Amino acid sequence: MAATTLTPTRALRQPRRLDARALFGIFLMLVAVSGSIAFWSASSDTRAVLVATRDLPAGASLGAGDLAVARVRLDDSLYQVALPAESLADVVGKQLAEPVHAQQIPVRAQVSTRPPLAPDQLALTIAISPESAVGGKVRPGNAVQVLLTTNKGKPEARTIIVLPRATVYDLGHEGRLAVVNSEGSANAVAATTPQGPVKWLTLVVTQEQALLLAQAKWSGELDVALLPTDGS
Repeated sequence: MAATTLTPTRALRQPRRLDARALFGIFLMLVAVSGSIAFWSASSDTRAVLVATRDLPAGASLGAGDLAVARVRLDDSLYQVALPAESLADVVGKQLAEPVHAQQIPVRAQVSTRPPLAPDQLALTIAISPESAVGGKVRPGNAVQVLLTTNKGKPEARTIIVLPRATVYDLGHEGRLAVVNSEGSANAVAATTPQGPVKWLTLVVTQEQALLLAQAKWSGELDVALLPTDGS
């Protein structure tokens, strides 16, 4: 029987070397998994809202092609005033109380909820400020009186009543834009929050009153006074 002698070379075997290709494959797999997790996390933070597809003026009726659904990152305060994607069917056909711009997220206040005008009525808008309209506390449905001041600051200045009584149809505020990110798009999306000072007022008037008011707003400065609801 022959005996085998252990030598240092036989006793200490060389460790196996890791395959570089296997390591690279594991690395690629980890990168792919990490990317998927990051994409899922980002997608879960977005919310579906309506976005205007083109510029629209105040008074325009919204059509289905004027709005699109976009997923954007919005905090709770902006999302509460935005139009969610599920409201598309409700807003189509309604008029805009304020203009909107392409790629802007319209807010609820920009969509008019006012009833249609009677055949003998017109809606006419005048520019106002908090100082000229009861500190900006006028609201739709209020009864107001419109006064005109000419030659302000001069000895011949005088004030007259243009409309003894008119109903507020709508009013608008100076918008404040907040830029948010849109998923899958390099373009920024603007959301308007109507929290600025009052800027304009729309009144329900007759044809004759409209002519008087249109002439007055180019003749001097207008003030709006709040009247009692019962007309007394």
